Amino acid sequence: MRKLTFALFTVVMTGGATYAQTDKLLLEAQRKTILEARKKADEAITKKDSVKAKTWLTRAEAYLDLANSQDAELTNQVPDAAFTAVASLKKAISLDVKDGKEGSVAAAAKKFLDVTYSKEGKAEGDGLKLYGAFMNAGIAKYQAKDYVGALKDLQMASQVSSKDTTAAMYTGIIGQMAKDESAAKTGFEKFIALGGKDPGIFYSLTQIYKDEKNEEKALATLEKGIQLHPENKDLKNEKINLYLAFKKIDLAIADLQSVVNKDPSNVQTVLNLAILFDNKAEQYNAEIREIKDKLAENDTEGVKKKIAAQKDKVDAFESEIKRLTDKIKKDPKSAVATKKQIAEITKQRDAEKAELENLNAELAKKASASGNVAELTAKLNELQEKQKAAKAQALVNYDKALKADPNNYDVNYNLGVIAFNEAVVLNKKVGDMAMDEYKKDGKAAEATRDAKFKEALNFFEKAYSIKKEDEVKENLKQLYRVLKMEDKLKELGE
Repeated sequence: MRKLTFALFTVVMTGGATYAQTDKLLLEAQRKTILEARKKADEAITKKDSVKAKTWLTRAEAYLDLANSQDAELTNQVPDAAFTAVASLKKAISLDVKDGKEGSVAAAAKKFLDVTYSKEGKAEGDGLKLYGAFMNAGIAKYQAKDYVGALKDLQMASQVSSKDTTAAMYTGIIGQMAKDESAAKTGFEKFIALGGKDPGIFYSLTQIYKDEKNEEKALATLEKGIQLHPENKDLKNEKINLYLAFKKIDLAIADLQSVVNKDPSNVQTVLNLAILFDNKAEQYNAEIREIKDKLAENDTEGVKKKIAAQKDKVDAFESEIKRLTDKIKKDPKSAVATKKQIAEITKQRDAEKAELENLNAELAKKASASGNVAELTAKLNELQEKQKAAKAQALVNYDKALKADPNNYDVNYNLGVIAFNEAVVLNKKVGDMAMDEYKKDGKAAEATRDAKFKEALNFFEKAYSIKKEDEVKENLKQLYRVLKMEDKLKELGE
């Protein structure tokens, strides 16, 4: 999955000071004030004042000042200061409740827990202090590569500022870095729900849904991103990848075909369309192979040939038994030895007859499936026609790309692969020919095969002249061996 990276900046919220412009003495004074306030607040909750809501609110404010100080010497001492502030605020609220009603301290504490928004949608109120504390802490931990810790802070920042897209986006991105896909998804979903438009977020959320195999949400998210960014090529290309991942190659082809129709001069998109048709043709192979295997299982002709041969064996033994029986009549003196021969041959004949019975049973079984054979044959023809059409479309688009850019490596390489695979199929047909068939058509078939191998060779040589890739080199070596081009093979170091 592609991870988004970004340059986090320090969020300076209320209470922060720009120490680069403050002299050292003032810096020390501010640091001392914050530390003393924290110490006093911590001591107060261990004394009798610990039952007072105001004590806990004061402590929360002390920790908020520390968290927002922008002073690394302080924040590094208490990296979870914002969480301590939250705990203190909640304690203050719980202590300022009488007869089910909250007092003024509880009301003041509550203001820190949520950012409020004006009618114009501007963030305001005491909640900004807590939001800033968590954002600053999260960014500091991110910079220290503590992604798990940073995620916890940013999740809280997003919770405190419910309408903030920045915290939601950072939660998603750092969630991925922390390898917490659930948190990342929640952050990205919130970012988009709040009106966030960054195309990278749409891409990343799509990837999460894709990994979850949630086809509906992946496509819907990507489509929304494309609507917001109609010119974004990454999102458009990913849509095609999604179609392929979810085995919707026809939709991928239709989508890319519309792109090619708008700009037929773009070689890369024409090439990609050719590859899609190529892939579609390949996808039929598994189903075609499966049907062929089933048809082979129900091949009655093959069994009939075996039965005929088996009958010949049985008849041969029967003839021999008759000959030996006649011999006994003509030469009674040889009866003992001849009867022994007859017994041995009868045993062999019975074994062959048993095999003949097995073959007849197999034939009967396959013959009973003749209806299924017809159905399978029709399906096979249909698939082969669809595969043929897909291959034809692939070649049409490869040819278009080749004419537009004769020196395109990918086009030449892929055309070489297509020609080579076709030559391999032709070679198998030659190898499967019976002797009589070979005598009649073998030479012509070999010539067609060799022509296809040479066609593949031309494309691979062109591809190798463009880019010296090892894969092409190995293909060339194989072709030079097949075509007995020893000189060429030596040039490649063989």
